[in-house]
Amino acid sequence: MTHSILYPPIVMYIWHMQNSTRVYWITGASSGIGEATALQLACVGHKVILSARRADELKRVMGLCPNPNNIAVVPLNLSEHEKASEWAKAAISAFGHIDVVISNGGIGQFGAVEDNSWEVEKTIIDINLLGTMALVRSVLPHMLERKSGKIVGIASIAGKFGQRNLAAYSASKAGVILWMESLREEVFNRGISVQVISPGFIQTNVTLNSLNASGQKLGVNSKAQENGMPAEEFARKLMKVIRGDKFHHYIGRRELLAIPIHTFARGLLYKLLRRSYR
Repeated sequence: MTHSILYPPIVMYIWHMQNSTRVYWITGASSGIGEATALQLACVGHKVILSARRADELKRVMGLCPNPNNIAVVPLNLSEHEKASEWAKAAISAFGHIDVVISNGGIGQFGAVEDNSWEVEKTIIDINLLGTMALVRSVLPHMLERKSGKIVGIASIAGKFGQRNLAAYSASKAGVILWMESLREEVFNRGISVQVISPGFIQTNVTLNSLNASGQKLGVNSKAQENGMPAEEFARKLMKVIRGDKFHHYIGRRELLAIPIHTFARGLLYKLLRRSYR
């Protein structure tokens, strides 16, 4: 990933002139969507706190940013919920406050319910749903005290409808959407904005790194993932979306047609999906 794929200088200048510098905390920032978003934000002058499990990869991303002094690294493991207050303390201390938290960290899963070990199903929920809840709860008191802040949860179109071999993953992402929506209703008049972004197929390693039924990495990608939207394009669209206040956005390509079909012609959607399983 190089700077040439980011915004051209004139666009970066206009963005910076229209938006004061803010502090963003991003999980899952060591690769994929998180890395691309961090680079976009850094290139328009924002301060960014990078979090993920792999400290070495976070430092690599930090090295790609134009001004490393505006970047902080806070390694964390989203399954270690009891350490959430420590995550928040470290993140807040980096630049004194946090304006926006983007809860992007997560893990994929591919396996039938009857085949999945219980540990796999539990891991998916622990990281994707409970990890997001722990992260947001850790920074929420800080934002409420300041009466200012934005919370962005990265879900998935898989959280909108069930799919074969994705039960645990879909459940975890549906949980993120509903938990965030409930939180939005609790803080809407307290200076806090809450949004959810549901990506479609994005060119990342999420499928490659997904857990199979026995808990091992899947190790293979899907054509849909390989042909999906580049992570850099997703990041540009994300930056536009979070400037607004609409609660739920979908970002993707043709696969997003599944959303209205599921809403208005559920039987047709599953008829089409079942054909693809053959």
